Amino acid sequence: MKLHSRYAILIICFLSCFSVNGQSEYRNFQKQTDLNLKSEMGMELMNYYVRENLDSLKIAAVDLLLDASEQQHEFARAVGTRMLGIYLSRTGKIKQGLKYLKMALNYFEKKEDFTVVSEIWNAIGHAYSREGSYEVSKEAYENSLRFGEHSNDATAGFNGKLGLGRLYIAMGDTATGMTILHQYKQSSIQSEKYEAAADVYAFMAQVESDKGNNKLSREYYGRSIEFSKRSQSKPHIAHSYTNEGIRKFMDQDYDSSLYYFKKSLDLRIELKAIRPILEAHYNLGSFYDERDSMNLAIQYFEVGRKMAEQHKMWPDLVDFLDALITIYDKRDNLVLKATYLKRLEEVQEIIDNGSGEEDVLPDGINLNFTGKKNKKTKDSKDEGGLNWVVFILIVLALLIVFFLFLERNRFN
Repeated sequence: MKLHSRYAILIICFLSCFSVNGQSEYRNFQKQTDLNLKSEMGMELMNYYVRENLDSLKIAAVDLLLDASEQQHEFARAVGTRMLGIYLSRTGKIKQGLKYLKMALNYFEKKEDFTVVSEIWNAIGHAYSREGSYEVSKEAYENSLRFGEHSNDATAGFNGKLGLGRLYIAMGDTATGMTILHQYKQSSIQSEKYEAAADVYAFMAQVESDKGNNKLSREYYGRSIEFSKRSQSKPHIAHSYTNEGIRKFMDQDYDSSLYYFKKSLDLRIELKAIRPILEAHYNLGSFYDERDSMNLAIQYFEVGRKMAEQHKMWPDLVDFLDALITIYDKRDNLVLKATYLKRLEEVQEIIDNGSGEEDVLPDGINLNFTGKKNKKTKDSKDEGGLNWVVFILIVLALLIVFFLFLERNRFN
């Protein structure tokens, strides 16, 4: 038994080391020369950057697309265009973003990778929803659910429900939207997707708060906090501090509310996540605004406004400008009110026109190649993954033989 235990521990340690060394940190991604592996890393990076750092998402996408163009690698092109499409659609360039998302969708549909197809349709639904094209967005979410049912990933079968539920609420059908969100919440919990459960509970809490149902809103915020902690995800723990701050504010426990809002901001700054940092500044500005501490409110709103301008996060910038216009209106500061009103009109025009000019891709990126295979890098996810599996098995076999040899010599 001891011998078998030793080998079990050996295997677990080896696999743990392999997992740590194989993490998709950007520096490893950038150095990777095998485009199959680099593309896989890109998809893992995308899952993090899409929530925490959109600028980094664009940088990684361009990096991958340069390699894809040089080696005429279809898989890398598909992953890169997917990453770039999400970046563009989330920064207001909806039409350009949809162009790249659909380019990626075409590849993964041909490969019958229904999990990724479902995820891309979900992203397309988000893009159309931001544009206000609700009917087209609804079709995209329904496609996401339909393809998700054919996927071997259970979560793909319900991921589209979060966007679909939000969409119904945006269209004024709150009852249908909340029904769909409850279905999404239940599926998330059953699948132990605690981050997803935390997100949907927080959104439902906002909906109930808007309806004036503060008791149920506080309950949902509490559940969101619970699942954020169970997820052990630092971004979600930061969200849980925000939700606790909101809940304490609703209970008129203002000292605790301020404590949690600041705690959330500190953690988000540590994580260097731009959009959550903006949200934290907005929450603190709103806190001080509600408490009639206008100077402090202006300080936080101004920091957020400048950061949103710098990163071209137009919807966030609209929120900060609206807040500042309201404050300067209360103070009868007509000069600053007029200045921010003018900027608000400019930003709204940028959003309405798809954020102005399209992003220009760097020289060296040509996505019109026909998919001719590079001799050194075959365009197949399966082959790349299989090679690594074989490598791991060979190393494990050698290690086991080695330790068997040592044990035999020990007992002789």
